[in-house]
Amino acid sequence: MKTSKTSFFKSILTIICTFFLVIKGQSQNKVIKKPNVIVIYTDDQGAMDLGCYGSKDIYSPNIDKLAKEGTRFTQAYVAAPVCAPSRAALFTGKYPQNAGVSKNTSASPGSPGLPKGQSTMATLFKSNGYHTGHIGKWHLGMSEGSSPNAQGFDYSFGHLRGCIDNYSHYFYWEGPNVHDLYENGTEVFFDGQYFPDLASKKALQYAEDHKDKPFFMYYAINMPHYPYQPTKKWRDFYKDVEKPRGDYAAFISTIDERIGFLIDKLDELGIRENTIIVYQSDNGYSTEVRASNGGGNSGPYRGAKGSLFEGGIRLPTIINWKNHLPRNIVSDQFLINTDWMPTLAKLCDLKNIPNDFDGIDLSHMIQNPTTKSTRTSAFWKYGNQWVVRKGNWKLMGFPKDTSHKGILDLENDAIFLSDLSNDVSEMNNLANKHPDIVKELIADFISWEHGSDDEVPKEQKKIAHLGRTGKIIAKKELHNKYKNIQVLLDGKRGFKDHSTGQWIGQEGKELEFIIDLEESKSISSLGIGYLHSPSNWIYIPQLVEVSFSNDGHSFSSDKKVSGSSKFSQIDSFTGLLVIDANPIARFIKINIKGIDEIPEYNPGSGNPGWFFIDEIIIK
Repeated sequence: MKTSKTSFFKSILTIICTFFLVIKGQSQNKVIKKPNVIVIYTDDQGAMDLGCYGSKDIYSPNIDKLAKEGTRFTQAYVAAPVCAPSRAALFTGKYPQNAGVSKNTSASPGSPGLPKGQSTMATLFKSNGYHTGHIGKWHLGMSEGSSPNAQGFDYSFGHLRGCIDNYSHYFYWEGPNVHDLYENGTEVFFDGQYFPDLASKKALQYAEDHKDKPFFMYYAINMPHYPYQPTKKWRDFYKDVEKPRGDYAAFISTIDERIGFLIDKLDELGIRENTIIVYQSDNGYSTEVRASNGGGNSGPYRGAKGSLFEGGIRLPTIINWKNHLPRNIVSDQFLINTDWMPTLAKLCDLKNIPNDFDGIDLSHMIQNPTTKSTRTSAFWKYGNQWVVRKGNWKLMGFPKDTSHKGILDLENDAIFLSDLSNDVSEMNNLANKHPDIVKELIADFISWEHGSDDEVPKEQKKIAHLGRTGKIIAKKELHNKYKNIQVLLDGKRGFKDHSTGQWIGQEGKELEFIIDLEESKSISSLGIGYLHSPSNWIYIPQLVEVSFSNDGHSFSSDKKVSGSSKFSQIDSFTGLLVIDANPIARFIKINIKGIDEIPEYNPGSGNPGWFFIDEIIIK
């Protein structure tokens, strides 16, 4: 049968049209494929600890290149100076208090963390068709509801607690030693294998497995958090650098090397230009004993981990989207880690975005570097420290300097004002020079949903009582860090911070004192001021026993008062345990006992608890 020319040309035209429709469809598919997102969050990294941030003794070529090909921020912050609340803020776009994690979470099995039902980066990206993966550290709770897989991650590999030994994968620092390595909620064992390598391999495999569809990866690198365990390669590289700086720097180079592996894998897979990479540290470097008292560098900034001075919260931050966002930009625009969730959502054109962020969409500022940030203010609150930032003014309540760069006067520096446009070091308190600014920012703090007038430092009024003119001696061994027992009779209550020098503390042992009033006096009551701060393993004294004497040798039968055995999880408050008595006596013997072991589901469970006392008020 013969085919007509008309039919033939119609067939050819149909084939050509179909071909171009297929090509067009494929082209459209390439165009509409949403970008992958990788958020790299390092652990306890100092503000200046990268070559691109001015460090002269740290080798970090891969991260430096990431900055060179993207935007490096010099005024980027996190919402908390310690791990868990910083991560909660990043994940939810909310202040830690609104995210439900205002302090570090407990390491006890089953203990709560990030509340289930919070909208997180993972749930948002997942609802927009992304595959979601978590690699590395979690530290947002030990309960099933706060686990990575319950918070929107399709895949998870890493440790749930705050840190682990990098070879045994055991957690040593709270309660009995426990193995802490999980994959999708199931305990897994890689005995002796270096965790940074395990995490790196999982990250590379995750990118390869999901290269054809958009993915969101939270790569929570557990370095340079203690224990400092760099590889021989990097220890040798820094062999001439004095420790702990040498080991700390080696850890930074270990991070950098593995980020290089990841970038190479993205290039190999052909998805580098379709991947947004955000790099940030969770808080400043640690000065804890377990971190050899330091190793990191906050450069010109005062403060470190645990402090709301700049060194604790103003940190290395980079965004890179090759050939899509401006390159080689150094931005001094103000942002905070709560801003990443709405900003990434906009850059990725996500739908169904929550409307309860504390964060601000800064995508326009990032795409147009000459544009000013729409963020002009922010609040911080950690323990009894708090901050109001408004423009370049920064007001702190109860500041704490974990970098030990200067001396803080407990009374005169309880309110601390800085002008960051003129002095980023925060070494000079401007509060007395600008009382109107102080008044304005205090009003802003009180009006904030998590601020109150009760948290604003007040002038310390001395308490008049019989012990003020007496003498006190310790009858049992004092802790070597807390020996200035004169603070117990100085007439002042301590601030809600055990490290201010106003407190006497003891761990797992009793304290006993004898007070000599120097003459017999009529006594009606005796009060023991105490601090309760669970995140620091500090709990209410469990028993106070008081007895009286006129000769200093023969004491009357004891009067007793017990502290609460139900431990509140509220992070820091002060109180007074009062014993009513009516003797006439010159000498008072006081014995104070803490808890033998912190109960389950409390911070520090399984360990001996601390108790702290400040003023012994005798009336």
